[in-house]
Amino acid sequence: MKYVAPLRDDEIQTLHDMHRYHPSRRARMRAHSLLLSQQGYSIPHIAQVYQVDRRSVSTWIDRWQTLGLGGLYDQPGSGRRPLLNAADQHQVYVYLQQYPKDLKKVVQALEQETTKRVSTKTIKRLIKKTAMSGNGSGNHQPKRLIHTSTSGAKCSYSSYTSGKQLENVSCGILMSRAFA
Repeated sequence: MKYVAPLRDDEIQTLHDMHRYHPSRRARMRAHSLLLSQQGYSIPHIAQVYQVDRRSVSTWIDRWQTLGLGGLYDQPGSGRRPLLNAADQHQVYVYLQQYPKDLKKVVQALEQETTKRVSTKTIKRLIKKTAMSGNGSGNHQPKRLIHTSTSGAKCSYSSYTSGKQLENVSCGILMSRAFA
């Protein structure tokens, strides 16, 4: 039976903090799985707890052994590739300035120029993603407030205004750059 190699006290503390406070659900799950393995839980039991295949848990342990903390994160390139490249996204914003209230016209204009067919929902997700990151047309600059609670957790609140009020709230304990 495979288990994680014995963990040092600082590794255990880092994994506990990651399990409690990391913004990524998947990273929290992987950190907790390593802690469970350290406590003697078997791979099939951990897989049953998280409803994943036992090979996934085994891979998490292997990646921890070889890559350390970085092995708990999703690797770049996982997931579906974006339909629109950077130039296409820029063109969407040009069309949005021409047709600010008609996303169907934006979709039609983009399809005529690039032969790429996307839905209005894809355009909405692009707008939201750009608004959340503070990029794009310049009208979506975030106002960021940082608050440290009595428990030591650092919370940052971002509000964006672009016709509608959106709010992004993320909380986590003060951690090293490895968690960023």
